[in-house]
Amino acid sequence: MDEKKYKVLIDVSRDKQQAYLTLIEDPDGISINKEVLLQEIAKHNIVYGIKFEVIDNICKDLKKVKGVLIAEGKKPINGEDGKIIFEIDVEKAATPKILEDGSVDYKNLDLFKNIKKGQIIARKINPTAGQPGIDVFGQKVDALGGKDVRLPLGKNTYIDDDKLVASVDGHIVVLNNKIEVHTLLEVKEVDTSVGNIKTVASVKITGNVKSGFTVESEGNIEIFGVVEAATIIAKGNISIHKGVQGAGRAKIIAEGNITAKYLQNCSVEAGEDIYSEAIIYCDVKAGGSVKLLGNKSQIIGSKIVAAREISAANIGSKIGTYTELQVGILPQKRLKIAELTCQIEQNNAQLEKIGKILKYIEKIEKLPPDKEEIYHKAKKSFQDLISLNHRLSEELNSLKEEIKSSSIGIIKVFDTIFPGTKLVIDDVTLKIQEPIKYAMFIKNEEEIKFFPLK
Repeated sequence: MDEKKYKVLIDVSRDKQQAYLTLIEDPDGISINKEVLLQEIAKHNIVYGIKFEVIDNICKDLKKVKGVLIAEGKKPINGEDGKIIFEIDVEKAATPKILEDGSVDYKNLDLFKNIKKGQIIARKINPTAGQPGIDVFGQKVDALGGKDVRLPLGKNTYIDDDKLVASVDGHIVVLNNKIEVHTLLEVKEVDTSVGNIKTVASVKITGNVKSGFTVESEGNIEIFGVVEAATIIAKGNISIHKGVQGAGRAKIIAEGNITAKYLQNCSVEAGEDIYSEAIIYCDVKAGGSVKLLGNKSQIIGSKIVAAREISAANIGSKIGTYTELQVGILPQKRLKIAELTCQIEQNNAQLEKIGKILKYIEKIEKLPPDKEEIYHKAKKSFQDLISLNHRLSEELNSLKEEIKSSSIGIIKVFDTIFPGTKLVIDDVTLKIQEPIKYAMFIKNEEEIKFFPLK
């Protein structure tokens, strides 16, 4: 019986880390033994990671040798990226605590992230270089080194041996991804004796903020008294231990959280969450949630817009005071949608007017020069408006699609929601027709449904 002969195929992976052997019976091929296979492997310049035991086993049984791994390189191990390890919780939010009796503790908010001079804020762990590999051809494969990171050096901090250290006593503020240590500005009351305040420091006011004044801080603002018809603006959090009696003119604006015992007749806007016990006749916007705390909390006669959640014990009133709650869309996006919709409607009205002018002029057989100039200008304006509306419509549709895919809005009522209240979740509306108790409202397909709170 003639000895079988084979065609030898050797394939190398794209990354040159594996070599595979296939034997195909071929009368014009070669006889196979260990020496022959090693010669074939050598012809392909494969010199590293050869699996001699596998080759021995192949030579013992030449049947079904297809795609057998005969050599394997050593893959490089990339280095680890550098890391910043914070010794202080710089992102900790100031949120109120609910006590056992259901009341809310506004005194222990831990609003300021205090730090002492010389105290370490963060440590840097340097990146590693990585370990090179080698491919089946014996070539070195370089490893990627880890990416370096920078300590978030900011005002009143310094770097000492890969550590970020505070250079003054103060409190930490995160601004533009940098860590700064700000000193505290403390006043008894904001009135004519102090005037308006605009500072990079956080502010502590032990008394009231009188009508007509402005307090603006790049850090946090803590007010122990009452805010009258004043303006309070902070890049951090705002805490008002008593509350706001805004007389329809107060503005409270924070990029972080806003906490106030009550909010009345004022405009409130928070980049994150809002906490209170009562919101009465206010215009409120929150990039996060609006949570009314305590077993007697209430929202009356207000319009509240929040991205994630609105919750309260009572919403609306027995006498049907109009109250509107909107969730599921960031307030900025709701405003943008309203602006785009309004602009498109205005453009459509203008297009209708210009269209009538064009039709009138086109009926004239021979246009005088002045009419011809008007016609060309009107036609260009018409085309420009059509083009503008097309772009605005695309932007509007894009926003609506984005909202459909990302909505998580929910409204919770822990006691009663009264008739006269309008709920909006994304683009769906529900008007409350009768009192509903202990419920949560969510968008289910194309309608708002409510379920009992567990």
